[in-house]
Amino acid sequence: MTFRTGYLTARESRIWGLRREELNQSEIGRSLGITRQAVFKALGIIDGKIEQAFEGVADTNNLEMRSVNLVEGVMEAWSPAYRIPVIVSLTQVNGLKVWHMYVGNCDRCGQRGSCRRMLIAEAEERGMELSGEDVRMQPTNLALSIFSRYMGDEQDG
Repeated sequence: MTFRTGYLTARESRIWGLRREELNQSEIGRSLGITRQAVFKALGIIDGKIEQAFEGVADTNNLEMRSVNLVEGVMEAWSPAYRIPVIVSLTQVNGLKVWHMYVGNCDRCGQRGSCRRMLIAEAEERGMELSGEDVRMQPTNLALSIFSRYMGDEQDG
């Protein structure tokens, strides 16, 4: 079990992904050849594991948890050290990622291409369409664009 998978097994990851596609428990069960009750039980386990993963990330990074969306796999947090909002996301393609929500200097960072690829994959998995202009944004601006819908109005500690 790793932060990469958010502690989910391959089967749990599949069930969670189908829920994120807005399938109900009966539809998930039919898709996987299991009962609705088995899906219900699995979702309870999945939610517990995702919450545990988010709590671990918050503890490791000294973040204050603000809100958690277990279905979407998004935690809104606050970094008291940097005094900025933070989004922690869980996707099947990227695993758990911590996104500090500020406009940085991406031109001076060697991770620029990697961040852009991860953010584009994040948007695709979440069903968000990006324009050509979006894809050319600096990664910090792209992250703000993608995650702004998960951020509350309160932006300070």
